[in-house]
Amino acid sequence: MDTMPKNINLLKLIKKIVLVILVIIGILAIIYVLLMAVSSWRNKNTYYTMENQRYGLSAPSGIDIGLDYVTSTGMGTKESTQYEMAAPTPYTPPSAGNAGVTEQKIIKTASLAITVDDVDKSVNQISNEATLINGFVQNSSVRENEKGQKYANLIIRVPVKDFDSLISKIKSYAKLVEREDVSGREVTEEYVDLQADLTHNQAVEAQYLELLKRAQKVEEIIAVREKLDQVQGEIERLKGRMRYLDNQTEMSTIAVSISSEAQINIPAEKWQPYVILKQAIKNLIVSLQGFVNFIIVAFFWLISIIPYLILLGIIFLIIRWIYKRSKKPKI
Repeated sequence: MDTMPKNINLLKLIKKIVLVILVIIGILAIIYVLLMAVSSWRNKNTYYTMENQRYGLSAPSGIDIGLDYVTSTGMGTKESTQYEMAAPTPYTPPSAGNAGVTEQKIIKTASLAITVDDVDKSVNQISNEATLINGFVQNSSVRENEKGQKYANLIIRVPVKDFDSLISKIKSYAKLVEREDVSGREVTEEYVDLQADLTHNQAVEAQYLELLKRAQKVEEIIAVREKLDQVQGEIERLKGRMRYLDNQTEMSTIAVSISSEAQINIPAEKWQPYVILKQAIKNLIVSLQGFVNFIIVAFFWLISIIPYLILLGIIFLIIRWIYKRSKKPKI
């Protein structure tokens, strides 16, 4: 008589465990579907964002080549006292007013985005115009998307005196000017400072060269040579920065982004529904494979925790049995 209730209780427990397992599988399946949907939505948004930005061209700007400049230092009093050598006489850098630079130095840059009928033809026209005014094409790229639309990006360097005229010429080739950004950066003050620092360092260099001629001891030669190397290195950095500014102000930069309008008949000519169908079937199969793989992994994971579930069930039955025994009336 006592065996039947126990068997019934055990069957009920097994049914509950199976029901819990099925509920867990269902929850995992729902989570998997939601994750796939979110992933698909993110990928689609990322794709469209990349397509929108793929052919954009930002306006070029001056490149900081990291040539910091500082005022030169003379030989310290310690070396002068130790080796009984006179340090270079103090030198006052020339002011901006007498530095000899009266011409303004402006770095001019422009960025254009235009729509044309024929991208290849426009690229050739703009390149030829740049060559005619002693300019050159620094960078050029042409691409075509799946809809048959062509895109081109050009970076052009031209003499600053022809900067405005070439921009007008480029715009004349366009059916539509989508964007036009022109900017100028004033670097005259920086250039004057560089000239002043260069003059000062060259004067210090001449004084160290004179000290080097008079040096007799090895220690004196080494000390003067070390200071001279520092000054000469500073001179080269100043000259490099000035050459860069000269180049940027004498040759302006124009960035051109060229695109063509989509042709109405292109999609009809290249429409291939069977390719789309094959891709859709492939995506479906991949999705089903992923779901089946997920179910397999989840199934074996559930199998791995069955011993723990059984152990918990046994503990539960023991506790319930003890509880019922304690509730039975004593005779």
